[in-house]
This record gives sequence, C-alpha cells and structure tokens, in this order.
Amino acid sequence: MTQPTDGKDAARQRLEDRVREHHGIDATRSRLREAVFGTQDGLISTLGALTGIAAGTQNSDAVVVAGFVILVVESLSMAAGSYLSSKSQREYLERLLHEEEEEIARDPEGERQEIWEMYRLRGYADAEIEIIAKRLMSNPRLLLEDMAHKELGISPQSLEEPLGNAAVMGTAYVAGGLIPVLPYLSLPMATAMPVSIAGTLLALFLFGGLKGRIVKQVWWRSGLEMLGVAGVAALAGFAIGLAVDRWVLR
Repeated sequence: MTQPTDGKDAARQRLEDRVREHHGIDATRSRLREAVFGTQDGLISTLGALTGIAAGTQNSDAVVVAGFVILVVESLSMAAGSYLSSKSQREYLERLLHEEEEEIARDPEGERQEIWEMYRLRGYADAEIEIIAKRLMSNPRLLLEDMAHKELGISPQSLEEPLGNAAVMGTAYVAGGLIPVLPYLSLPMATAMPVSIAGTLLALFLFGGLKGRIVKQVWWRSGLEMLGVAGVAALAGFAIGLAVDRWVLR
C-alpha cells in the first residue's frame, strides 16, 4: 500500500532535483557573464590607461601607482554597477511575478481558461488539458511557475543574485587588471611596456579559450574571438586617444 506514495515521493524528489539543477545552470550563466565582462574590461581598460601613462611619463613608479588606483576604483565601480543592474532586473521580474500571483488569486477561472488556450495551441488533447488544468489549479505555486514560464518567459527559481554578481564582477576586474600592471613592478620601463601588452593579449586569448571550454566550443576559436573583439576595442581606444592628443589637447 505504501508503494504508490513512495513512487510519488521519488517523482517529487526527481522534480525538485531538476529544479535545483536548472537554478544552478541559471546562476552559472549569470556568473559567467559577469566574469567574462569583468576580466575583459579589466585587461583592456587597464592596459590602455597604463600604456598611455607609461608612454607619457616614462616612470615605472607612476605607472604602478596609477595602475593600483585604477584597479581599486574601477573594480568597485564595476561591482556597484553589476549590483545595481542585477538588483533592478530582479526587482522588475519580482514585480511581474507578484502581479501574476495576484491575477491568479483574483481570477482563478480566467487562469484556467488561459491554461486551456495555451495547451490547445501546443497541440494537447482536451482530456490531457483537463488533467493538466486540474493539477495546476490545485497547486498555486506550481500554477505560478507554469504561467510565469509560459506567459512571461521567466522562472521564480532563476532570479539573479545581485551580491553574487557584484562579487564576481569586482574580483574578475581585479584579476584581469593585474596582468597589465605586474610587468611594471619588476621590469625596466623599456621592457615592461611590450611585456604588458603581449601578456594582456595572451591572457585575452587564454581566457577566451577557457570560456570556450566551459560552453563546449572550440577553445582556440573562442580565444581568437575574444582576442579579436578586445583588440578592436583597444585599437579604437588608442586611435581616439591619439586623435584627442593631436587635435584637442594641442
């Protein structure tokens, strides 16, 4: 007599495990986005600033001090920006979920009708829809998840964590930004600048390759993609800097 209950418990456990796995995938996707953005921005923006300072001052101490100031200020700024943007998005999605929850409580029959319409469009038979509708209407939480997913394209379990995103963004920026700075700590200026540039370009390629491995892409192709995109951005920034120096500052 206990076997059906055991079967239901096992099925429920499998469902909960899948939900947790899906939530973990969403969190990883969010963290990966912040890590890629933070690391790439740390590499490129720090390299551009330090190369300009090094070329203008020819003073390693000034470059190192400026580099660490940039790392602290920019990493805090990037982390704050990530936190505020993630928090704003989360609050917006939470409002949509709250409105959907209120609609379910206010007009359950209207929600039942929407269930019928949605599943008919998906090709379900009436008998199947009746079973689905009965199950969903008996469980408000399950109904909210189903309607939010199908109507709004969101899941209550996939909301981003602002603090986690901010921590990843700030840490990634510092990790990336340290690479252009380190050569100026131990090498002569004439050597430090080309080593800083070469090391940053190599780091961009390797980080792009690592990202490719994570998302199951050809690693070297992903590395070249990141190197190319970042290289274009760096060249554009360098060209703008030259133009400003030539036509604005002089």
